[in-house]
Amino acid sequence: MEQQLYDKAEDAWNIAWTRYFRSETNLFYDYISSKDPAHSQDHLPKVEEVQQQFPNTCGWGTGMEDSAISAGVWMATICDRFDATGDEQMKACADQVWTGMALLMKVSKSSGFVPRSVCLADGESHYINSSRDQYTHFCHGLWRFYHSPLADEGQRRAAMRQIITDICARMERNVVPENDYSFCREDGTPGTVDKMWEVWHHECARLPMIYAIGWGLTGDGHWRELYLRYAWDAVRNSVPPPPGLPAYALQQAVFSFEPLVAIEREDAELHAAWLEAMRLYADAMQAYTPQCLDYRPVDRQGLEMDWRKHETQEMENGKCPRWPAQIFHEMKTVREPAEAVLSQLMVPGRPLPADQSDLLKRLLQQTDFDDSLLYSPFYVVAAYWRAVKRGILRLP
Repeated sequence: MEQQLYDKAEDAWNIAWTRYFRSETNLFYDYISSKDPAHSQDHLPKVEEVQQQFPNTCGWGTGMEDSAISAGVWMATICDRFDATGDEQMKACADQVWTGMALLMKVSKSSGFVPRSVCLADGESHYINSSRDQYTHFCHGLWRFYHSPLADEGQRRAAMRQIITDICARMERNVVPENDYSFCREDGTPGTVDKMWEVWHHECARLPMIYAIGWGLTGDGHWRELYLRYAWDAVRNSVPPPPGLPAYALQQAVFSFEPLVAIEREDAELHAAWLEAMRLYADAMQAYTPQCLDYRPVDRQGLEMDWRKHETQEMENGKCPRWPAQIFHEMKTVREPAEAVLSQLMVPGRPLPADQSDLLKRLLQQTDFDDSLLYSPFYVVAAYWRAVKRGILRLP
């Protein structure tokens, strides 16, 4: 079985790098419109569409809304794979992802702004509305890379310190009552999904997480003071996990808790509170794993992957193309179960229940990754390598 699980994880790994990753920008994009790598991203917005902020200022539904998230997820996965195997080839993979992360910071003229993605056509244009979840995964990936042997002590570490300093400074400057605690769009105005304080339970830890990473990477005590200003209110307000949320929302909370648990070593009570919050969210994720039992291969009959031809719904930042039902099915039966297992595996010392381990194996065995449309393979790969690193799964 170990060989079969490894082979399936490798299928997902290779498909992600050949169909979703583009060397022009060193970024992963959200979905594919063709299995042919040369045409898999033909649907992406054109330069003029992005510059006109069409169809909405977040790029929602266009295939370039979550590259910052995916970069962070992939960086953590690469670090996990290296930790589990010592495979030196992971250095080249990490370098590629890091180049894409650095590009995201380079293309914006607004200091500390993390664009969601970059237009493939010119390697520069981007939507002006980011989100707290882009920052959550981006900063998490930055933190993992910084502490990995895959990162050297030279320019990249200096660049990482500067990037997190710019991000922390943006938060300090913009996340104030006058902006309704928003870190603001690139143009400096409060936007959609960028509020960082006085937020829902699962979002409370994002701001102190960023300040804690800033403190951890730079040693600057100012960021420690800001982290501590928010820490206790954040951890108390984080629990209990709210019911009825999509899996990604709970998972992002777990991603925000992981650095906080690792960094907070000076206050044992606060460390324990972060760890307990992380455990509670991971426990809540168990409900999503059985969704893989409803998996079926993609029905491509009548499938249209050009977002310009999709139905739209009016949002506060513009019209949002609505994904076809096939993508939603893949999200529910592949991505969310993988996110659920990954979140549980991220909690230090928490065993993975046997039924959850069995469901991860089933997810790997049954999924036809060659048929995938969405970036769900990213999370399956991430769950696999964290499971190997934890000793839950063994290599052949």
